[in-house]
Amino acid sequence: MTITAIRTHALRVPVKQPTRMATRVLDKRDYVVVTATCAGSAEEGIGYIYAGTAGGSVVAEAVDALLAPALVGRDADDIVGAWDAMYQETLLHGRRGAVLRAISAVDIALWDLAAKRAGLPLARMLGGGLDPVPAYASGGYYKPQ
Repeated sequence: MTITAIRTHALRVPVKQPTRMATRVLDKRDYVVVTATCAGSAEEGIGYIYAGTAGGSVVAEAVDALLAPALVGRDADDIVGAWDAMYQETLLHGRRGAVLRAISAVDIALWDLAAKRAGLPLARMLGGGLDPVPAYASGGYYKPQ
C-alpha cells in the first residue's frame, strides 16, 4: 500500500500566565500535527511535535515542501526506508532543529498508521510490553515574568 498523503497543521497555544526561562519568555507554544494516509486503508496516522515558542510554521513548511513530496507514492510499510528518504531529502536544508522535528513528526505519523492498520497498540507494534512503566516529569521551576 502506498502513502497517499502527508498533511500538516501548525497551531499556536497561548500560555495563560507567561513565564520566563533564562533569556526567553514563554507566552505561547507552537505544535505541528502531521497526518499520514495510505491507499486501501481508512486509517489515519497521527504524529505531533512541540516546536518551541515559535517556529511551528517552519516545521510545517519543511514537511509540506521537503518531506511529503519525497514520501507520497512510497510503500507505507517501509517506514525505515521513508526515514532514510526524508534524511536524504534534507541534505541541503539542514538536519537539525525544525527540519529534524519535521522528520520526527512524519516518522511518528507513519508508525501510528502502521499500528492502526495492524490493529495493535503502538507500544506493541514497536516491540514493547503493555505493563505500566514508571515515569518522571519535571517542572515548577519557572519564574513569573
